[in-house]
Amino acid sequence: MNVLTLAESKIKLKRSSNTYGGEYHGPCPDCGGKDRFHVWPQENNGQGSYWCRSCEKAGDNIQFLRDFEGLSYREACNRLNIVISDSKPMQPSPHIERGGFVPRKYELPSETWQNRAQKLTIWACENLLKNKSVSHWLLNRGITEAGIRRHWLGWNPGENGKDIFRSCKAWGLPEIIKDNGKLRALWIPVGLVIPYIYDGRVARIRIRRPEVGGPDDPRYYVLPGSSMKTMILEPDRRAFIVVESELDAVMISQYPQIGAVALGSVSAKPDVEVHDVLRNCLQILVSLDFDDPGAKAMQWWSEKFDNCERWPVPAGKDPGEAYQLGVDIDKWIKIGLPPAMMIEKEELKIEDKKAESKKNKWRAINTDAILELHGLLLKNPSVRIINTPERFTVLRNGKYVGGRINELVFHTPEVTRYIMEHPADEITGENLLR
Repeated sequence: MNVLTLAESKIKLKRSSNTYGGEYHGPCPDCGGKDRFHVWPQENNGQGSYWCRSCEKAGDNIQFLRDFEGLSYREACNRLNIVISDSKPMQPSPHIERGGFVPRKYELPSETWQNRAQKLTIWACENLLKNKSVSHWLLNRGITEAGIRRHWLGWNPGENGKDIFRSCKAWGLPEIIKDNGKLRALWIPVGLVIPYIYDGRVARIRIRRPEVGGPDDPRYYVLPGSSMKTMILEPDRRAFIVVESELDAVMISQYPQIGAVALGSVSAKPDVEVHDVLRNCLQILVSLDFDDPGAKAMQWWSEKFDNCERWPVPAGKDPGEAYQLGVDIDKWIKIGLPPAMMIEKEELKIEDKKAESKKNKWRAINTDAILELHGLLLKNPSVRIINTPERFTVLRNGKYVGGRINELVFHTPEVTRYIMEHPADEITGENLLR
């Protein structure tokens, strides 16, 4: 049974191209939309293939049944009358099996894609810091300038105010030929750039478009080639709030006592890395929409994690809206934390006050990391850390600097805070410790 036949039993598809034996578009059986779901019936030796450009589900007819009907590998093969050889190893289902949940593992994008994405992210972040209107909009959602810098939020103004189009090949993506024989370009729409930085690398770029054509036109667009790894912010913390929106996760992670996990949709599940973190943390507060889908999702979370509790916001539909309605987010978080954590936080406050009284405040933070940065700057005298209200970056002869210096400056919180509080607008090895 072909993927096209399986898909048409669930959704209405429209033929959009004759390329590669035909291409069909329609709403995704899982995340909806209008034409984000693509089907190529002639691929995979006639079994067909599919791909959703939003939720990134993709595969052949077997995978379709696993993704959208929750079947195991063997069950899907039985449904399709595919004989499994005894010598052929069983493949574990990435979703739901009778034996329980198996979290998925997502790979990072190609190095070519990451390099392009990093340049886009840095450029967009600089644009956002100059854009008072968008910065003010984020501030109204509880995201400060420090939060923008910490998580590299950005603004894509486009080219002459219009969406950007680039070569797919330049981004390390496969080229697609349109009906007119021309290559399809990579679409980078105008909007708020929301990157997911994982282990110092850009794993995903999601763009929130300021204007859409209609109810079926997606407000959020995931740049093709992105990894669908589950976003987790501040993974070293001991308690987490689970939300849908990545912007809500950014806002929540600004509070020192808790980390945040953004699922992207109410029905999404954590990937293997996030699943392991949540299993070993003290508390999970699930703040998904307080409606029927949210209740169904909460049932799953309660079955899989003993340390979780449903934690809706007291007003609005999500933490971002609650903040706009005047909810004290800090208080809302603290009420949900176990008493042991609050005692620890009070002890840390006392230690912080003692540290503040020291003559050299910088010694109260990560001294080793700052001294490491100091040594690297002395070895690289041409490197400059630009530390002004308009710009926060690391340059060498006008070009961006990566490597360990970049990691220390932008991805080590104590160092980032120390630099941002530094009085100099341009920091080098000569004045870093002054």
